[in-house]
Amino acid sequence: MGAINGRRVSAGSHCASGGGEPGTCATRRVHPASWRNRAIGSPMDLSAPRDVSPAMRSFLALIALIAAAASAHAETAQFDLAGPALRVNVTHQGASLPIAQVPQLATGDRISITADLPDDQSAHYLLIAAFLRGATNPPPDKWFFESELWTKKGRKGLSLTVPDGAEQVALFLAPATGGDFSTLRNAVQGRPGAFVRAAQELAQASLDRSRLDTYLAAIRKIVPGDPGRLDRITPLLARSLQVKINADCLSKLPDLQAPCLLQNQEALVLDDGHSNAITDAVAGPGADLALQLSATPQGGLGYYSPYIAAIRDVIGIFGSIRTAKYQYIPALAMLRDDRMSLVLNTPPSFHNPKSVLVTALPVIAPIHVPPLQVVGAEPSLCANARELLVPIAGAPLIYATQYAHDLVLRVHLPGGRVIDLPATPDAERGGLVVQNDGGLPANLTAPVDATLHGVWGFQPFDGPEIRMLPAQAGQWRLSADASPGSGASVTLNGGAAVCVTGISVQAGGEAPQSATWKTIAPNSIRVTLADKPKHDASTTIVITGPSGVAPESLPLALPPQPKGLGATVIARAVRRPTAAGPISVTLAGDADIPSDANLTFSLRAEKGARFTGKETVEVAAESGSSTATLSSANGLRLADQQVALASLTPATSLGSSAFGPLHARIVREGVAGDWLSLGTLVRLPRLQQLTCPADLTASCTLSGDSLFLIGALSSTPGFDHPVTVPDGYPDTTITVPHPTDGKLYLRLRDDPSVVSSIGA
Repeated sequence: MGAINGRRVSAGSHCASGGGEPGTCATRRVHPASWRNRAIGSPMDLSAPRDVSPAMRSFLALIALIAAAASAHAETAQFDLAGPALRVNVTHQGASLPIAQVPQLATGDRISITADLPDDQSAHYLLIAAFLRGATNPPPDKWFFESELWTKKGRKGLSLTVPDGAEQVALFLAPATGGDFSTLRNAVQGRPGAFVRAAQELAQASLDRSRLDTYLAAIRKIVPGDPGRLDRITPLLARSLQVKINADCLSKLPDLQAPCLLQNQEALVLDDGHSNAITDAVAGPGADLALQLSATPQGGLGYYSPYIAAIRDVIGIFGSIRTAKYQYIPALAMLRDDRMSLVLNTPPSFHNPKSVLVTALPVIAPIHVPPLQVVGAEPSLCANARELLVPIAGAPLIYATQYAHDLVLRVHLPGGRVIDLPATPDAERGGLVVQNDGGLPANLTAPVDATLHGVWGFQPFDGPEIRMLPAQAGQWRLSADASPGSGASVTLNGGAAVCVTGISVQAGGEAPQSATWKTIAPNSIRVTLADKPKHDASTTIVITGPSGVAPESLPLALPPQPKGLGATVIARAVRRPTAAGPISVTLAGDADIPSDANLTFSLRAEKGARFTGKETVEVAAESGSSTATLSSANGLRLADQQVALASLTPATSLGSSAFGPLHARIVREGVAGDWLSLGTLVRLPRLQQLTCPADLTASCTLSGDSLFLIGALSSTPGFDHPVTVPDGYPDTTITVPHPTDGKLYLRLRDDPSVVSSIGA
């Protein structure tokens, strides 16, 4: 199982099978869905890799069957059982750190391990530490250490020094029995490859589990009064922790988003490259065969982390070395400070075969510093802000573990002075939160450079450089080519865009109105002016910055606006269709304009102006979304250079929902004149029949369509005893008063101030 065709194959590689593209061999990982969707005990589908020989295909199928059978009992088991805990500290070149801050060990490191067992612990556990050095190189006896935890001496734990040549540290917690230490030592020395592989996979799974737990904890957090929280933080969590989310969950109601985002947890963690580089550092022959399958389409082609594959692989390995005396149970290590809490997926047994808990310490290999990447092409921060956010991607372990510590933003001030501002990773906000409570001088007038600095385990490191820009009054200027008007955009240049927190526009004595804006360059922003209020020469743009920096007002300096063609309405004619209905509605006065009538109105150009034939006339009702545009080709004619006539049928040109005050204006060369009043547009019901009994005191029945357009009816013009038509009346008949003088009076809903009538 160690090498194929004599070549060493690293974990996650598919170079050994001869497939894949250049540069992809070290990043291939098993797709968890391919494991999760397989029936328990069923063989793995190995039909995709066509270049595998029949003998190799049969061998891989046999391996898959053995692994499936060995792990069938744990197919659905989750790591949700709390196991025992250990306290671990590491000393490297005189400096000591708790285990949660140590991503990798080095030769010569001193390791202190004690058990954190309850005072009433009844079962006697033996703690065994074993250094491993490769799948084909059994460790010597002197690389094994034991501590009888139930004894006074054993409670002091183990004090180890990493020997030269060691690559991994495996820890065992075994129930005490006769010959237990020698039995476990012989098992490791007899099959070193199995334990090398198990230690590597457990280390990888623990790192991936830490990312998953961080994501799940953020999703499960309840924040009252913030229904949009998940919508806001989920994309940032996905970027920070390298997890794959179901975007469809964010389209659900807020109460349903969290349960949706918590589904399918096995397929959430993606291959991030960095954590894999940490554990792959010690991959060797005999520890990689199952991960060859990640190169196939069934294996996901490296898209996902090997979290689920690693766990199932470890279960299969342990199943193959089970004896009548011992069975081996994988334990994931959850780290916090010096506490190493073990999480199990099956309850341990204290009867034969007794359960031996197996976990691993960080690998012994060169340090892999996280590849911090600042999101954005030109990273910059505002030097005046009390709290800064440096958006960081590419290194999910800085959010999910304590490996990165003592993080600061190191600012280089003029004169060689250096100030360190503390930084804290925040996965929900997608970056490092930097506190600047009076750390930087308030009188900065020029940009300064800063560098992210921290310690990864015992190794100091420097991250990306960042520009710090100060906010200064008087820096913003309106773009020289700006010609702002309502709904237009203006560009502001010269200031620090990163220091802008808000933009508002104030016209005259009106209250400031928030404006939409966006950064288009480090020293440039674009502001969109709202249609209202109407801007004039007194309009100013108010630029708000960080707390402690006074807002800056910038005169908008509006240019003179071109004036539209002025005109007056000199005449108007309303002609209703001849067949308006069996019962006609007579409108009082001439202010109301029936919507089904043909309206013609005449316009006279103001003194000194004239029509050229290139004008258009816009007609619109106060209620209604449509505007009719009349031109020389459609309803607009010139009587001469001073007078024009416009014609339209409002119901056809403006739609059946238009009503209320009707206006018109002249537009020439894109410049509109003032609106001119034409009257009030009213919609009329189509009345069919008025049926009345002989008894003058009895009510009548009025039938027709669109009766909801009537507001009220009465038998007298003074509306002494009116009948009110309900809002939105849908029926075609309605009970009305008996006419007393042959007429029935009504108020139309579109203009209730005017009394109209029907009848003789």
